[in-house]
Amino acid sequence: MSTETHSTGSGQARNCQYCKKSFTIEPEDFAFYGKIKVPPPTWCPECRLIRRLMFRNERYLYKASCALCKKDMFSMYDPEQSYMVYCSSCWWSDNWDPLATGRDYDFSRPFFEQFQELFRAAPTSHLWTTHTTMVNSDYNNLAGYLKNCYMVSHADHNEDCSYASGIKFS
Repeated sequence: MSTETHSTGSGQARNCQYCKKSFTIEPEDFAFYGKIKVPPPTWCPECRLIRRLMFRNERYLYKASCALCKKDMFSMYDPEQSYMVYCSSCWWSDNWDPLATGRDYDFSRPFFEQFQELFRAAPTSHLWTTHTTMVNSDYNNLAGYLKNCYMVSHADHNEDCSYASGIKFS
């Protein structure tokens, strides 16, 4: 796919392949891309950031069932996707073999293709929490040491908090 380009006084302006906004690639950026032997970006910095952060879901929770014990739970993974998701109790237990989904690396195949296959086959925890420290706080993610909290993400050591992100000791 081609990306429109034109020169500016200090760099090269391009149009983002995704959002179509203009962004500039500076000469020192071109030198860096050449040094690490990668082509210059075709997406603007904002779209590249969004793409990198798509892997991290803090705030959207889905109803799901644990793939091991079948208990109902909330998960940061959409159940329509093909991930094997365990509840915290099962994830941290000795009731499954973490080596069972292991596989040898095939040098004839692309790394990220193999990584995606492994990621979808290996179990993952439904939420990123320190689950043994959560008291009456089931609807939270990327958190620990919460008591009576609801829809809180990226937070630690909080009590009686709701609808928040990035809070500590509240």
